[in-house]
Amino acid sequence: MIDLDRISPPNRRSNHLLVVRLDNARAIAAAYGEEALVAAMAHLRAGIAGHFDPVDFREATGDAITLLAHAAMLEPDFVCAKIEALCIDLCGRPMAHGDCQILLSVSIGHSDPVPGGLGEDLAKATESARERLHRVAAPAARDGFTDASGTDVSGRARYRDDMARAARLLGQVERGETFFAWRPVFDPRQPERILQHEALLRYADEQGEQFDCVAACQALERLGLVHLLDRALVLRMLDELEADPRARLSIAISPQSLSFDLGGYDAAWTDFLARLERRPELAERLVLEFHESAACRFWPGTLTFLNTLRELGVGLGLFGFGSGHASLRQLAVLRPDQVKLDSAFLRTAFLSERNRARIGQLAEQAHTLCGTVILIGVETPAQIRLAVEEGAPWVAGARLGRVSRRRAWSIADPVSDPACNREFAAPVAVSAALRAARSPVF
Repeated sequence: MIDLDRISPPNRRSNHLLVVRLDNARAIAAAYGEEALVAAMAHLRAGIAGHFDPVDFREATGDAITLLAHAAMLEPDFVCAKIEALCIDLCGRPMAHGDCQILLSVSIGHSDPVPGGLGEDLAKATESARERLHRVAAPAARDGFTDASGTDVSGRARYRDDMARAARLLGQVERGETFFAWRPVFDPRQPERILQHEALLRYADEQGEQFDCVAACQALERLGLVHLLDRALVLRMLDELEADPRARLSIAISPQSLSFDLGGYDAAWTDFLARLERRPELAERLVLEFHESAACRFWPGTLTFLNTLRELGVGLGLFGFGSGHASLRQLAVLRPDQVKLDSAFLRTAFLSERNRARIGQLAEQAHTLCGTVILIGVETPAQIRLAVEEGAPWVAGARLGRVSRRRAWSIADPVSDPACNREFAAPVAVSAALRAARSPVF
C-alpha cells in the first residue's frame, strides 16, 4: 500500500486515479474462452504495475481496473503523455495464450491530481476518471469493429484470424521488418514533374519478394486497433522528412485514428505533436490522407483533430472521392488540401462515354473543395492518355518502374524553389539528370 501522506508536490510527483478498461473483454471471452479473459485482466495488471512505480490497485471488475498511480510530473501535460505511452504498451504487445497472440484494446480514464490523503476525495476522483473514460471513443463504437461475442462460429473464427494477422503485422513493424515503398504523384503530361511521394507499407519474404500489408491493416481496423499502426507509421514519416529535407510525403491513415481521444481522453498523438512543435518545418512537407467516409459520421474530436493539424501546417488529403459515402456539404466541413478521385472511375472509364465523362464531372466537384485534385489508379499507357485528355493535373498508380523503396525522383527544395508553395498549386520540376530515369511506359 502506498503511503500517500508522505508523497507531496515538493518532490515534483503527482497522484492520479485511473480506471483502465479492457474494451474487447467480451470479444476475447467469446473467441478464446473465459479463461482467456481472466488471463487478459492479469496481463493488464502486470503491465500497469510495470509502468507505474509505485501503484495502488483499488478495485477490479470483469473488464476494468481502478488504481492510484504515482508518476513524476515532468511537464504540464505529462498525464496525457503517460497515459498514451501506457495504452500503446498495453495494446501493442500481444498476450500469449496457448498458441494464440491476443491484442488487448484498452481505454483509460484519469482524474485530476489528487492529494496525498484521499479520504472523501476518492469517490470524486473515481467519478472524474470514469467521466473522462466515457468520453473516449471506445473501439466497439467505431464502424467495422468486430465483436465476436455477438457472432456465430464463423464470426468468432474470423475474429481469431484478424487477431493473428494484426498481431503479426504489429510485431513486424516493431522489429523493423516492414518498409515504405514510394509511389510518386506526378503530372501525366510531364511525368518527371513530381508533386509528392505516397508511402505504401510493405514487407519482404525470405526470397525478397515484396508484399503489401492491406489485409493485416484491414484486420486491425476491424479490431478497432488500427490507430496503433497509424501512429507508429506517421512517426516514421517524420523520420523520413528529417532525413531528406527535399522530400514531400503523404500517407493514408484510418478515419478511426482522426482523434486525440484514442485510448485516453486528450491522450493521443502526443509524441507526434511534440515533434512538430520542435520542427514545424516538417509539417509543411507532410500530408495525412483519410477516406471520404470520415465525413459521414464525425467521432468526438474529429474536427478538433483535423483543425489542430491544419494549424500546425500539416496538409490534409481526402481519398476515395466520389465513392458515395458522403455529400459535398459533409466533405466541405473537412476542408481538405488535396482530393483523390476514387480509382474505380478510371478502371471503368473505357466501358462507355458516360463513364468517361464522369471523371471530368467528379474533378469539377472536387475543385469546389480544394485546389489540388489527383486521379489515382493509373496502370496503363491508355489510362495515362485518358488522364491527359481529361485534363487531370496530377495522377498516381502502380505503373511499371515507379513504385520503389527509393525516391528516385527527388523533390525540389521548397526554400529555393518558389514553385513549391504550401498549397501544392504548381508542379515541382526535378533536375535534368533525373529525366533519363523516366519509366519505360513513356
